Amino acid sequence: MNIFNQTFQKNISAAKMFIFFSRLMDRPVFDKEDRRIGEIYDIVVRPSQVYPLSHGLIIRKGFPNRKYALVDWQDIEKLDTDGAKLKIDKSRIDFGKIPGEKKELTLRRDILDQQVVDTHNHKVIRVNDIQLLTVDQALMIAHVDIGTRGLFRRLGFEKSVDLTVKLFNPKARYLSDERLISWKYIQPLTINPVSMTIKIDVPQKNLTNIPAADLGDIFLDLNINHQIALFKSLNLTNKAKIFTNIDFKTQHSILDEMNDLEVSELLNNIPSDEATDFLEKLPREKTKHILSLIENKYSRRLSQLLGYSGDSAGGLMTTEYIAFTKETTVQAALDQIRELKFKTEPVQVIYIIDEARHLINTTNFRRLILANPQEPILNSAFPKTYFVHLDSSVKEVAYLMEKYKYFAIPVVDEENVLQGIITVDDILSQLIAFAWRRLKKIKIFQKT
Repeated sequence: MNIFNQTFQKNISAAKMFIFFSRLMDRPVFDKEDRRIGEIYDIVVRPSQVYPLSHGLIIRKGFPNRKYALVDWQDIEKLDTDGAKLKIDKSRIDFGKIPGEKKELTLRRDILDQQVVDTHNHKVIRVNDIQLLTVDQALMIAHVDIGTRGLFRRLGFEKSVDLTVKLFNPKARYLSDERLISWKYIQPLTINPVSMTIKIDVPQKNLTNIPAADLGDIFLDLNINHQIALFKSLNLTNKAKIFTNIDFKTQHSILDEMNDLEVSELLNNIPSDEATDFLEKLPREKTKHILSLIENKYSRRLSQLLGYSGDSAGGLMTTEYIAFTKETTVQAALDQIRELKFKTEPVQVIYIIDEARHLINTTNFRRLILANPQEPILNSAFPKTYFVHLDSSVKEVAYLMEKYKYFAIPVVDEENVLQGIITVDDILSQLIAFAWRRLKKIKIFQKT
């Protein structure tokens, strides 16, 4: 056999190893005596592995009064696009209502034509077909198909559509461009009817690695039931990331589904400026109730921030920042920074204060790393520090940030006591909102 024929035979063999679930659906099922007993309806898989393996076959018979039976995978002799043959007699199969508990994962009910999360590309997708791999007499979920061709295949139109496309454009990308995504990146969204949660089969760290903005977009692409179920299933870190990147209406809907303890834990773990933005939009009585749930120190801080105008420095600032007294050595500061836990990625600016928290100067991580570890932190400070006051306007803050290329600027009171900091993303969100309001006014004016 020449090299071409060997390669061709290998390709045929590899192709036979893969099979699309749509080509198995509704195919006939025969018992060991070759008597037809029904048709393939669904496949139950074990979701505990990275690539779930088939565990059982659900057979359907009858019309219009449908009946279903669950057969263990070990009782299947053969399964392919021609149908399935069992090792057992039809008398051993009990038909009744559709079997399988919600905690089990099935292809037709839980994956096909359902919304799933693509944790690699950071988006919500709809599954048009499922590609399975034959492994030791079992089937393993290999990929999900999100392409148009997968949809036509599931609907039974693939051959006719392929023929039409080949007739008009034999080199069309449609014929060769398979849109398959590896199962290891897929998170199915099946809701437990009792706890109303979604079982997270991918590690939570996979979701943690998704940028906060993308995680928020994924969340908003889901329907409200999936949103609530997914939120309940996440760890606190991912809950905080999502909550700070969704709109107020969705935030409010989510909080309505949480108990007091869950609300307290969530708000205690999001930045104070984000918590303030949310609380100031709530009715006064509800705000008071939520503040009563939060730990006293943080509650007092939020109450203080709520007292400032939303378009002032006091209303924009966050109280999460890094500050050390001027006598602190560089080494001591670096050691403490390593031990600190932050609700969000910290701004790489360190503020230098005295015992009464008066702002003296600022430095940053780079200067600290390059400084003599035994010297006081003040020796690594910038020549001059600019700041704003609690009542400074957004325009003043934006002007200083642009002029001096600051990523964050400190906010002080009348006595120069450090109160908080404003980050560049806080200013950008304000300026974008202002620009949108201006744009809407211009459009309204033009229409009139």
